[in-house]
Amino acid sequence: MAESPRCTVCGRTLRDPASRARGTGPVCERKTRPVRLPATRRPALPPYVDGRPVDDVPASPLF
Repeated sequence: MAESPRCTVCGRTLRDPASRARGTGPVCERKTRPVRLPATRRPALPPYVDGRPVDDVPASPLF
């Protein structure tokens, strides 16, 4: 993409060289950036508790 003197989203004049190279200003960049959701992870638990699989053990009141 060639440098753009204006934001391709809102049309404002771009003053920063990095913004010109990107083609969008910092505000429009934040507004149009894709949302990255955090990956969900299970807690690191031993596979067995008291000889039973973890999924079979009732959750404690702290969880």
